[in-house]
Amino acid sequence: MSSLKRLNLIESHLTSRFPTIPFDESLNDYRKKGTPINKTLLLESYLGHFYPGIMERRRIMHENPLFNHFDEAELSREALRKRIVQQIAAIYPSAGLNYKVVKEDYTKKLELLYGMADYDIALAVRLLVHLVLYTDTVTNLGTAKHLNLVDRAYNLQDYGSFGMTELGHGSNVASVETTAVYDHSTREFILNSPTATSAKWWIGAIGKTANMSVIFAQLFVDNINKGVHAFVVPIRKNDASHETFPGVVLGDCGKKIGLEGIDNGFILFKNYRIPYDCLLDKFSSINPEGKFKSAIKNKEKRFGIMIAGLVGGRVSCTSGCEQDMRNGLTIALRFSAVRKQFSGQEGPELPVLNYPLQRYRLIPHLAKTFATRASVIYSLGTNINTFFKRLEEDPECLEVNEFHAVLSALKVVTSWYGIACLQECREAVGGLGYSSYAQLGRIRNNQDVMATWEGDNSVLIQQAGKFLFKQVQKTFKGQKIQAKTLKFLKTDINEVNLFKPKFENSEQLENEAVLLEIIEYRVNILLHQSLLKLQENTMTSIDMIDAWNKAQVYYIQELSKAYGELILTNDFLRFVNELAAKDQVLGKIFRKYWLLYTIGVIEKSLVTLMENVFNATHVKAIRESIMRLCNELAEDSIQVIDALATPDLVLGSVLGVSDGQIYKKMVETVEKGKRVYEKPEWLPLLLKVKGIKN
Repeated sequence: MSSLKRLNLIESHLTSRFPTIPFDESLNDYRKKGTPINKTLLLESYLGHFYPGIMERRRIMHENPLFNHFDEAELSREALRKRIVQQIAAIYPSAGLNYKVVKEDYTKKLELLYGMADYDIALAVRLLVHLVLYTDTVTNLGTAKHLNLVDRAYNLQDYGSFGMTELGHGSNVASVETTAVYDHSTREFILNSPTATSAKWWIGAIGKTANMSVIFAQLFVDNINKGVHAFVVPIRKNDASHETFPGVVLGDCGKKIGLEGIDNGFILFKNYRIPYDCLLDKFSSINPEGKFKSAIKNKEKRFGIMIAGLVGGRVSCTSGCEQDMRNGLTIALRFSAVRKQFSGQEGPELPVLNYPLQRYRLIPHLAKTFATRASVIYSLGTNINTFFKRLEEDPECLEVNEFHAVLSALKVVTSWYGIACLQECREAVGGLGYSSYAQLGRIRNNQDVMATWEGDNSVLIQQAGKFLFKQVQKTFKGQKIQAKTLKFLKTDINEVNLFKPKFENSEQLENEAVLLEIIEYRVNILLHQSLLKLQENTMTSIDMIDAWNKAQVYYIQELSKAYGELILTNDFLRFVNELAAKDQVLGKIFRKYWLLYTIGVIEKSLVTLMENVFNATHVKAIRESIMRLCNELAEDSIQVIDALATPDLVLGSVLGVSDGQIYKKMVETVEKGKRVYEKPEWLPLLLKVKGIKN
């Protein structure tokens, strides 16, 4: 008997009231089915240049008792918030961030947040609000006089928040109601919340923590509204009193369905005066004579640049979706390899991962996870430094606009992927997944908010659609499309209509060139259908906004998602090719994941494709390929997820433990819970209800 098995047996006898739970070899047995792979190489390739930093974050978490999901399951909301502040204090110094470091390489900040999100998205978001939304906005919209605030932020001397969303306005930030009226006699701005709906709402860190906030408000100069501008505003005294300043009302938004460790709050202003230097005046200013000036005359373009601070948050959101999916799938796949149900021909019960339906439920989500990580590496990670550089040089340039469009599409598509994936994982593990100790509820609920923060998905994705249309409009004037991600576009509908899919069976379908042609055709046909719909709508609409809104369902929304999935497809293929150059075995396995992802994208667009170019033969080939790939990849999925999985202590799931002892871990954790075997405190009430005398 191995030492691990012997220890397991001794622990069962000493600590549990349950019968002895024998060591379960099921997960190890399933591992043997897969192709042996170089797990270290895969993890290094998957994490890229984040690898050393992620390993360091994991080491810190593993060695510090503050990081324990099972303990946190029993904590009150206030205790959980305290714990997260302690965790930040334990892990933040390891990053060595400051203004210079981040300016040279913004991904250093993302690496820290990615490592923290390994443990919990809530932990990463707690710092992200301060480090990205607040600090990036002050950095990008401020001038030299604001650099001291940036330094204070990186040193955690101030703790910042991001006051954009209001009770009555979320997506439509341009119409926020908070006002900032300029008083030239004192060179001050007077902040007011004129209505109940103008209260800043859901503002992270406002409830209990932040002493500073970036506030977005309508700027009035000489009674003229100059549009939304950003101000960096002291809201609490930065001393032991932690008192709110007169004229500022702060409160806690209360219990949420997830992210309970974050103290989201509200802000109301009542004639709160702030000095002129609170205006983040890189693009707009008020001269000594009291006249408003802006380097960007167009109010809409100026507003777009004002919210550039959201870029880092949206990149982190996309990255966090990959982590949520990977953690959820680690739990669901390992559980599915251990959990045995039903049998054939009176044989032993089989692992549920043996069943084609379970494979179909989980393996395509694994492919989407890998696609998401590839786009985080290539489209976002390798371009974000260039984005901030170009934003400083020329905020209206093509590269800035294209990055916004790509990021908008990716944030939306991947956050919807994550929500669907986590719900499937939760259902795929059955009733045991409803236990808090499984962690799927926590991960799923934290993922849920991704669809509405950093830009509501259905609204945000319209930025991608607008970008596509603006680029196509240039071709009407004889200009060529310059955007790198749109070089494939065909502006002639007759050319698009010549397309014919080059496959009749699954073997022909599983060809890179064939699949890429279909993915590109999907964008092209949806683009032309959307343009035609817009043209039709202009004949029956009161204005272009009305025409635009009427073209969302079935057209612009689908076009924008197709654009995002095209980017994901190309990035994933690039990852596969680079991995294959390092290791042929890994390359072969991940090429199958790419095939499954790409064919799955096509499957979800069968209505559009069958209306135009597909027939029943094509559909049959697609379905055959998907099922075959799911079955083949299921055999390798445990080996692959083992390589990429967050360590047990950081993952904190009784169902996702790497040794496969899910039942022992569940029983052990439940028995350690509070009052498991004790009589209820409310026993007297129960006796009274039942009519039993003490």
